[in-house]
Formats: sequence, C-alpha cells, structure tokens
Amino acid sequence: MPSDASTYSFICTYWAANPASDPQIVLLRRLFFLNASKNNYVTVSFYPARGYLPLVEFGDIRSCGPKAIILADEQVYTLAQCLPDFADSMCKEGKEVVPPTIKCESDNFRLGMPIRRRGLTRLYVDSEYICLTSLDQHYLARMFNIVHQQMPDYVAALPDLLSYVTMSLASVVYVEPMPNASAHINYPHLQEELV
Repeated sequence: MPSDASTYSFICTYWAANPASDPQIVLLRRLFFLNASKNNYVTVSFYPARGYLPLVEFGDIRSCGPKAIILADEQVYTLAQCLPDFADSMCKEGKEVVPPTIKCESDNFRLGMPIRRRGLTRLYVDSEYICLTSLDQHYLARMFNIVHQQMPDYVAALPDLLSYVTMSLASVVYVEPMPNASAHINYPHLQEELV
C-alpha cells in the first residue's frame, strides 16, 4: 500500500451536480394543481438543461407513471388565446359537446379532443399528450391567465438568473445578489436549489 495519501484522494472527492446538464433539475418552479386529486398540474420554471429558458410544463401523475409536456413561450400564448373559448364551448346548456369550429394549434402544439371520449381534451406537443377532464379545462381556463402573465417576468429575470447561477456555482457560501438584480427571483431559495 503506497504511503502517498494523494493516491487515494479521488475517493473523497466531491463532484457537484451541474444543473445545466441534468434534465431533471428545474429551478424556481411555481406549481398549480388542476384538480382536487392533484394528479394534473401546470408549472412555470427555468429549465437549466434547455439553456435556463423559462417554460411551462403540464403534467399528469397517474398510477401508470407520470407524463409531462413542455410548452415554449409561443405555445403558451396560443393556449392562452384559445383556452377560454375552447372551455366555454365544451359545456353548453349543461351538456358536453364537441367543439367543431375551435382550432388551437401552433407548430407542434395542439389542443384537441378525441372523438371517442367526450369531455376529455388532449393537450399535444408532437405525439406526447396530457388528458384534461372538462372540470380541469374550466379550472385551467380561469387560472391560465396567471401562468401566462408570469412568463414575461420569468423572461425579464433570465439575465439576472444566469448571472446569479454562475456566481453561486463557483462559490461555497451564500452569494448576495447584485443590488440591481431582478426582484422576481427568490435568491435564497435559488441558492438552495443549486446546492
């Protein structure tokens, strides 16, 4: 056994996870549940693995495993524009109907309804989708304006977030934000998420 302790120093070396390379890490997530059973949700957050872009995620947590789709800014705008009309057309005079004239699409995103199961709407990105009940749709139609209005705040805070992440990952102690840093970021919470 060699007497040089540096030979074995790799055993105790700590490698910090790099948030930019881990697709599972999401920063400053705001979570909204779409139903009482808390199996459908929508979040707004920064995605380090996607260049720290602020994106909106829709998720479905079921017994068969969680599913999630992620919407970019343009897709969020499209959904915000057509969701109220789509939800209103789902229930007319207490009956669920298939909306024949409402079309909600943008690139690889679309909001559509399977013909076999009225009352369920599918929110698609490419071939992945999340199912929403009519109650989920009505709640989403009422609250999605909040999510849509938060996106510009997240976009405006992006340069300050990038600067703070760079400083925090290079430090072993809490880093104070710059005096003119965005007020939309909870810096102590961000520091906890990064360590």
